[in-house]
Amino acid sequence: MATGIILAGGESRRANTNKMLLEIYDKPLILHTIENMSPFVEKIIVVTGKYHEELKPLLKDVEVVYNADYQKGMFSSVQAGVKHAEGNFFIIPGDCPFVKASTFNALMVGSDFLIRVPMYKEKTGHPTYFSEKMKDKILSAPTDSNLRVLRDEVGFETVEVNDPNILNDIDTINDYQQMINKLERN
Repeated sequence: MATGIILAGGESRRANTNKMLLEIYDKPLILHTIENMSPFVEKIIVVTGKYHEELKPLLKDVEVVYNADYQKGMFSSVQAGVKHAEGNFFIIPGDCPFVKASTFNALMVGSDFLIRVPMYKEKTGHPTYFSEKMKDKILSAPTDSNLRVLRDEVGFETVEVNDPNILNDIDTINDYQQMINKLERN
């Protein structure tokens, strides 16, 4: 098993609201992400930031890590979560709620690469799976770095999945509405 790190520390500037609290099927977005990941990890760490006080009451049965440096960008939240990870770990944005079980399973069974990234129709997405051997490299990287730079530097395995949800995250209210419309059609 692994640790799951869910990034929920951003300011949601493009959405103009705390997007982790946007509801889908009468449940906040962040809870969907937690529920979809929990069967595949021993513990979940949710990294909060600007909206820590709003999110904390929802985050039961998970470890909550407050990133006081959230304004420095997403990589500071990555580092805050990785600091508490045990063993191999997944990292996923909190606004990527409907990744399929088959994707988590496929990422856990890979080659000797230290990093595995899901791919759907030649596009990479979320979550990313890391060997515990990557922990020190992530923690020692500059705070203004990012996971894409790190994974490209180290090299990574792409794992083909039949899951368009790896590409779906919510950056704007329009993205949210498109997701709602898509779910209503299915």
